[in-house]
Amino acid sequence: MKNVLLATAVVSFMGASSFSVSAEIAPVTFQDISEVMVEFDSAKEFRKKALTYGRLPHRSELGRTFPTYVADENGKPKLETENEVSNTVVIARNPEPVSGAVFNEWLVPKDKWEATYGEIPEYSQFAPFKRLKTIKAIPITDNVLTLLGSEDGETAVIAVEWNEQGMTVYKDGYLADGGYGIAPEEMAKTYEEVE
Repeated sequence: MKNVLLATAVVSFMGASSFSVSAEIAPVTFQDISEVMVEFDSAKEFRKKALTYGRLPHRSELGRTFPTYVADENGKPKLETENEVSNTVVIARNPEPVSGAVFNEWLVPKDKWEATYGEIPEYSQFAPFKRLKTIKAIPITDNVLTLLGSEDGETAVIAVEWNEQGMTVYKDGYLADGGYGIAPEEMAKTYEEVE
């Protein structure tokens, strides 16, 4: 009884809000969930219709940390990940900014870039490239969100190779067979179904 009273006093003194736990959601590897992966057997095929810009790193960027920004729920830039620039990567950029002058830019290993776009950029200035490689993607439904362990019925966090904190995926978005998510607005704006 004494311990209960002491705990109550401490909670009252500190305020209940100080006990709110900011539980980090552990990213889920959707490739390990058979109910999700079976959906890819009949998934539609898509190709990115929007151009992707690519360039080689400047010498001054080599060895430096490179931030990747995405839009948050309010359309504002949010740091997704940071990686080190090397001479084995291409710097990719979506043509439209996330917000203002902040662009969604990320690093792609040269071999993956070449397999996806057909050729490596020649210069350290951005040039447009059309994606050749297609993807298979499944819609993120209520059922898929449940399988991914969604806590709010609107989002889930999936494991991705470039960020140990994972990637947030959204209801009505898509899961791609390449191991990432595509937000609903991004899918509508930049991808087309391959017939």
